[in-house]
Amino acid sequence: MATGTRVDWVDGAKGIAILLVALAHAVQWTVLSGLAPELWNKINLVFIVFRMPLFFLASGLFAASIIKRSWPTLWRTRLSLLVWALLLWTLVRYAYFSLLPNPAGLDETNPIDLLLAPVRPSNGLWFLYALALFFVAAKLMRNRVDWRVQIGGAAVLSGLFFARADTGNIAWNGIGRYFVFFLLGCYLRERILAFVNRPSRYGTLGLGIGFGAAFLGLAGVILTIDARVPFITGTLVLVSLLALGAGLLLARFLVGYRALNWLSYIGRNTLPIYVVHVLFVSTLTSLLLLARGQAWLDRLGPALPLLVAGGAVAASLLFWRLVRDLPVLRYGFAVPTWFSGRAPTEVVATEVVATGVVATGAAASVSADAADAADAADAAEQMLPRSE
Repeated sequence: MATGTRVDWVDGAKGIAILLVALAHAVQWTVLSGLAPELWNKINLVFIVFRMPLFFLASGLFAASIIKRSWPTLWRTRLSLLVWALLLWTLVRYAYFSLLPNPAGLDETNPIDLLLAPVRPSNGLWFLYALALFFVAAKLMRNRVDWRVQIGGAAVLSGLFFARADTGNIAWNGIGRYFVFFLLGCYLRERILAFVNRPSRYGTLGLGIGFGAAFLGLAGVILTIDARVPFITGTLVLVSLLALGAGLLLARFLVGYRALNWLSYIGRNTLPIYVVHVLFVSTLTSLLLLARGQAWLDRLGPALPLLVAGGAVAASLLFWRLVRDLPVLRYGFAVPTWFSGRAPTEVVATEVVATGVVATGAAASVSADAADAADAADAAEQMLPRSE
């Protein structure tokens, strides 16, 4: 189940998470465009306790050793990747939606929002901003604040934001809601790995289904009675723990099948999908709107979010594979060393001897997945993952 220092089922869990993120955006675009039924919005709402908590937990599982690095090394090997991707793709999205109307009616062309993006992201790229801040916050608190106090405080904050505390900004709402899951992964890594690895394979499946049924049922009930019981949604932070159990256990079961190797592949390459897929979701929705009123499109309506999400993920990976080695265009998925900085010569020499890896190229991959082996050489972390 493990490859070197990687844990295959964690890649599978990240694959599940990014697919659910793509589905959430496909639902948003197709429902707002009138192509898919409103029922999808209710399904989307239930999975609020699953997709982003799973993403942040999986990121936190590799954070404990990363936050031990010096500030310059942390910037060079991790933070610069996230900041570069956020700034670059915010500009790309601004340009794209300035030229092509958003079929969902969502506005990403406000120049004020563009200028405030480094401190107040207002689009779907907010995950990158939040993850960078989580690494910074975790490092600042390391050896200063007891980890139990960190998790307890973040859990209270999460409950408040699930109970509708609102900053008026998607990024800062997400930071308040999901920081606890990053910290859980960071400080409870060994317990989480032991919990998921302990059952037999089919025991894992049974437990995963049980956790899944529990979180779906509880989330459905809480969201149904929300209007009658004020602040009941604050308990969704607890339901998220059941959802995480389901996601991790099912990921471990699924990655054991050769036919599902693609799920781990997606999990190892989440960031290219994350930054690009919305553009393909928007494009595919616009193309489908050209056929509005056609009988075949009406028949496909209930399945359109799934089809659009799948098409957008596939197109994103294909685009990445086509441009990742091309001059200039590759910097859509790699950060230049003038931005990230270079490792000191003696550090690089030591790491090359220790790992047998020779750094090639002057760019660092924006895929944070390449650095999940926290003690891997800086040179290895700066290379785009080539798992195929």
